Order: sequence, then C-alpha cells, then structure tokens
Amino acid sequence: MKTYGFGIIGCGMISDFHSAAIADIKNGKLVAVSSRKSENSQRLVDRYNIQAYSDYNEMLSREDIDIVCICTPSGAHMEPAVAAAEAGKHVIIEKPTFMRPDQLIKAYNTAEKHGLHIFPVFQNRYNKAVQRVKNAIVNKQLGDIRIMNVRLRWCRPQRYYDMAPWRGTFSHDGGALTNQGIHHIDLLRYLGGDIEKVNCTMRTLGADIEVEDCVVSTFTYNNGVTRNFWS
Repeated sequence: MKTYGFGIIGCGMISDFHSAAIADIKNGKLVAVSSRKSENSQRLVDRYNIQAYSDYNEMLSREDIDIVCICTPSGAHMEPAVAAAEAGKHVIIEKPTFMRPDQLIKAYNTAEKHGLHIFPVFQNRYNKAVQRVKNAIVNKQLGDIRIMNVRLRWCRPQRYYDMAPWRGTFSHDGGALTNQGIHHIDLLRYLGGDIEKVNCTMRTLGADIEVEDCVVSTFTYNNGVTRNFWS
C-alpha cells in the first residue's frame, strides 16, 4: 500500500487538527510543515519529528509530499493552493476555500491542468445527522422539500476579532457569511441543490470591524424551493 506524504502550510490552531488526522491515516505521513512564524511550526516539529520551512515553495519542491493542507488565514489560501498544484500536489483547503470566485476559478483550473484534486474542508456534511437527512432526501423518504431554514446564533464579541489582525477584514476574513456561516451555507447547497437567486441583507451591529457580523437572506433554488439563512 502506497504511503501518502502530507505537507501543511500555515501552522496556526487549525493545523493541530490536520496533523492529528494525518497521524490517524494508516497510509498517511506528515512529512513537513511551513510557517512564517517559527514558533508555530516548531510545535509540530517537536510533536512529529518533521522538518519545517519558512518558505512554502521550498517545501513544495520535495518529491515525498503528495498532498498539501492549506491552513493559512482565510484570505491567504489562493497563492499557496495554486503553488501546490503547480508543484504537482493535491490540495486540501480549510474553509472558507477562497474569498472571491476568480480565486476559486484560478485554483481549480490549475489543479485540473495538472490532473490534480482540490478538497475543500466541509466536514459537517459527514455528521451523522446530516447524512441521515441526506439519505432520506435521496431515497424520497421526506416527500417534496418546500422550505429549509438555518439559523446560526453565535456571539462574536470584539475580543474575538482582536485575537488576530486578519479577523474582521475584507481581505482575509470575509465576515459572518464567509467565515462563521460558511458550513451552514454549504449544508443548504448539499441538501438543497443549486441556487438560482439570493436576496440578502447584511449589517455590522456588534463589533468595530470592516465586514458584516449579521446576515439575513433568502435563497431560491432551481427547483423553486425557498431556503432561509440567518446568522
């Protein structure tokens, strides 16, 4: 059985989950990590006895890396993802995958050109409850779906945004819709299908940030069903 070598770009908190998941894969091995902050990468070096790089391009030149996990801040996903694909690596990208459609198109086109795959991290699809609902929809156990509703009522006080300079910014965060609510939007797509039309109101009500922290929207899907999203 082939052993797949993994590399991680970005060694913040979320990289701990990726490295632990890789360690649980029988034919997977974490080979190297890359971070601009040596104190972050050193944590994983000590834990897994691997090599760390300050320049991810240097790490991507390794032939023993097959798959790269992009764990950088949200607005810094596109450049390392494209570089990894150009280097011949499959790519796993944390949510939100990209900040703009043009970034997504560029990354996916690059991967397709090299015969590679991009895997967005939307793990909530695989929750037991979600899978139960998905199977019920596919097997016609619920009848016709006419309305779906999602409400995400999280508190994100100012101290949350002050924990990192990229949070609450247009360039690297994207706000409640892109950052906090993205998993729930993905579930509406996963369970409901393709979107035809969106009506949305966005406000910044509870924090001193660039982006929105409150969204109310209505989706109309190709089959005419209406979905609501509140965050």
